[in-house]
Amino acid sequence: MLKNFIANISVRLIILVLFALSISSGCVNRKKNDLIKVLILSGKNNHEWKKTTPVLVRMYKKSGLFAVKVSEKPDTLTYNKLKKFDVVVSNWNEWPDTNIRMTKSWETDFLRYVKKGGGAVFIHAGASSFYSWKEYHQMGIGRWGKETRHGKLTKAKIYGFDTTHPITQGLRDFYTFDEIWEKTDIYPGVTALASVSVTNEKDSVVINEPAMFVNHTGNGLSFYTILGHDERAFINSGLQTILLRATQWVSHHEVTIKTPLDLKETSTSKSNNFSWEQSDTSLCLTADSEKIWQFNFNNRLGKPYFHPVAINNSTLTCVSPADHPWHLGLWFSWKFINGVNYWEYLNDFKSDETGYKSAGITKIQNINITKNSDYSADIRMDLQYHPEGGDAVMAEKRNIHVSPPGSDGSYFIDHDNSFSPLIDEVILDRTPVEGEPGGQSWGGYAGLSVRFNQDYMSPAVIAPSENNNYKKDKWLYMGFNTLTGDSAGICIIQNTKYTTSSTSWYVISQPEIPFFYFSPAVLFDGKIVLKKGENLQLKYRVWILPGKTGRDELQSKYDEYMNN
Repeated sequence: MLKNFIANISVRLIILVLFALSISSGCVNRKKNDLIKVLILSGKNNHEWKKTTPVLVRMYKKSGLFAVKVSEKPDTLTYNKLKKFDVVVSNWNEWPDTNIRMTKSWETDFLRYVKKGGGAVFIHAGASSFYSWKEYHQMGIGRWGKETRHGKLTKAKIYGFDTTHPITQGLRDFYTFDEIWEKTDIYPGVTALASVSVTNEKDSVVINEPAMFVNHTGNGLSFYTILGHDERAFINSGLQTILLRATQWVSHHEVTIKTPLDLKETSTSKSNNFSWEQSDTSLCLTADSEKIWQFNFNNRLGKPYFHPVAINNSTLTCVSPADHPWHLGLWFSWKFINGVNYWEYLNDFKSDETGYKSAGITKIQNINITKNSDYSADIRMDLQYHPEGGDAVMAEKRNIHVSPPGSDGSYFIDHDNSFSPLIDEVILDRTPVEGEPGGQSWGGYAGLSVRFNQDYMSPAVIAPSENNNYKKDKWLYMGFNTLTGDSAGICIIQNTKYTTSSTSWYVISQPEIPFFYFSPAVLFDGKIVLKKGENLQLKYRVWILPGKTGRDELQSKYDEYMNN
């Protein structure tokens, strides 16, 4: 008994000693599933921190791996406050007061936090403070220097990744739109992980600079990037992937953030190794385990939709962006039914357990999915539309056919929607357009819609009409340069035997904060009134196309569809 007691005491002492040593080294062993605690420094910056900090918060929370807090008063942070966090992310600076210093105790506490293993991430001008404090430069790595300069915001290529480092391994070259610094004041001896280049109109390289770095101070790890000037730069999924990985790495965690589909090398395999993935809320076709398309239903976003819609490792769609969380990739939604809004959400999304809700509910009654041997699919649904807490006012039968992918990766999605009132009268309406009472420049939308990936650039619209007066055209195409510089786009074809005469194309193309959207807006020219016993049927073909295309090819797609 005594021997066992002494043995148990000895084991406990050893455990306590090892734990104490791990704390002193700043490398506490955390549970695998613990959230990484992140503190974002904000509240002052010579850049638009009020817009960029919320993007950072959403990015970290969306990953599901981080617990995030924001401090807009970094000067109040003591060591005891800092040590509660695994990583400090700086979106803050004192520029142009570069020689201003914090109190001696603050500097001692911050340096102690990092030296004992605290992680630090500095973004763009986030380290441009305290120029007479050498250790801060060592931790922050990069800052605006005497020879530093930049031009206008521009398209830039991020390339030359260190394939051996956990932050950048497995990444493919990608493009962003950002303010690119030249001759940044970089602390000597740090490790560069990637570079950035900018070309002019003649494709000559005019900027070629290291763009991402790591360093260590004591037991602390830090990361710095010159990228991240504004909100548009921050929402780039390439930069976001790197920031998430960097935050894991500097926290001494294993880097588990996977390489997104768009940043993986395109497979040259022609094996067409297709397979299905199906759950209670989705159907997905994959090729070599990568998603081609996924249909989602009965989930927290409230409506059925396709996302991702991808081709050759490029994801064309965007789901639930911050500016319009009710935009769901490729989806169909009415705006107003008998005055009730079925389009927007009433609430902000808070957690995985709390979904979005609209005043009008789009409810799936039945769904039948057929996966065909040629890797096409047929999806048949019965839906009902009703106000929250009220009886159904309209029924829909929706038939969707997805073709098998072609040899070039292209495929199409056929939509057949048939609507029938369940009450004496149903009025389908939209936000008034300009020229009408209460009209808005953004009025008129409803129906089948596509919201495009926010990484995309150089939008191009092609229509049958060469004069760009495409409002009443039978088909419309929107194409882009993708994240990795390839080309891809989507063409929607209206079946004019079924689509009503009030349809007009609704197009949004705003590259400033990427907002690319288009729709054959079935209510653009006016509301539709359906009496009980009447029926409204709409038919469309949605072509997902790789590379560049032209008017003749797209017209042949229309002819093929209409002649079937």
